[in-house]
Amino acid sequence: MTRSIEALVDAQARKWQLVRGERRAEARRPVITLSRLHGARGGDVALRLADELGLDFFDREIIQRIAESTHLGERVVAALDEHDRELLTDWLASLASRDYLSPGEYRYHLSCVIGAVAHHGGALIMGRGAHLVLGRGEALRVLVVAPLEERVRTIMEREGLGERLARRQILTVEANRRAFLMQHFHADFADPSTFDLVVNTSVLGVEGACRAIRDTLPALLLRTNSEVLVG
Repeated sequence: MTRSIEALVDAQARKWQLVRGERRAEARRPVITLSRLHGARGGDVALRLADELGLDFFDREIIQRIAESTHLGERVVAALDEHDRELLTDWLASLASRDYLSPGEYRYHLSCVIGAVAHHGGALIMGRGAHLVLGRGEALRVLVVAPLEERVRTIMEREGLGERLARRQILTVEANRRAFLMQHFHADFADPSTFDLVVNTSVLGVEGACRAIRDTLPALLLRTNSEVLVG
């Protein structure tokens, strides 16, 4: 295709918004957004679900698509993704103004990409505030949790860190995610009221968490298809 990714994403997002209330009844492929507390094994849940359900998996790919659509280097957008931009002021000041995304511009492009992915269906989107971009019935919005002490042990085992460093990593990662959501969406990190389903891997394990999510999908698809028929 000769059209830029930016044009394709913008066109798809506009179409998604225009026809959302006019779609004819049709089988919808599921869309899942998955957020996680750091160390709760949300990545394991996401990869297993995507494989079991045949879903396209979008994580860092979203960052790359945004970078391509705005002609920015991936490093610049990745830096903006989960960090408060104020912490990067000195570094970003060295960039030309055309290589700079304001929070509003970043949120716009992020929403366009997530909207286009969701419109196509058959996708699992990790983090990036996707559960806030997509409304009720547009995706199954999942939060994966586990107690702090268990998450610390998971990070220690997975990355070979001592307890102090593992605990510090969890605090740092979650502070960054909290700043990102507050800056771009004015939402609290891991607020359970913004999700459709919360699964605890400490209780369910990865397999049980995946099963709970799979078992919830039919209700979402039934509700969504009913709304399509009514709308």
